[in-house]
Amino acid sequence: MNNTSTQWGWLAKSFHWVTALMIAVIVPVGYVMTSTYELQVTNQQMLAVNIALSKIHHTLGLLILIPVVLRLGWRLKQTTPDDPPGLVAYQRVLAKLNHVFLYVLLLLVPLSGWAALSVFGELPIYFFWMEGVPGILPKLPLGHTFGYSFFGRMHAYAIYVGGVVLALHIIAALWHHAVKKDSVLRRMWPLAQP
Repeated sequence: MNNTSTQWGWLAKSFHWVTALMIAVIVPVGYVMTSTYELQVTNQQMLAVNIALSKIHHTLGLLILIPVVLRLGWRLKQTTPDDPPGLVAYQRVLAKLNHVFLYVLLLLVPLSGWAALSVFGELPIYFFWMEGVPGILPKLPLGHTFGYSFFGRMHAYAIYVGGVVLALHIIAALWHHAVKKDSVLRRMWPLAQP
């Protein structure tokens, strides 16, 4: 369960891969969901599709906060595996910065989406089958400086930045595995043994 100097523990691995799986589902669902907003006005079937996708997207957005917060707390409490030998100083700094940005974005993306829906106040916020999850901010007029546009743009830009940071994270893990041939990827792999 605990991390060691050479391996991530099964709990840290579980937080990592559950979060990765949720991201793999929520991002495409979110893109299809937003593309159906305009179509739902004239098409009842599209409205049903949009509501179903909204339920999935909102639910996963709220749920993703759980493993992220637990993982962050666990990481602060636990030791982290040592960097592989041969890693130069700038690579260590880049790796740490990448992880910090990932954590910030994993909190910012769902919270900004929740905030955008909260201040808009005209659409329900879903959690599984429940409708009307409380907002985290009060409803504001559409033209308000910190209204829907502000948080909607924050949500969208955080997703784009998150895509770049996540791509760098994946590329680095694959580079360590295929080029450096060190343990960076193996020690986070779910079935890897120490």
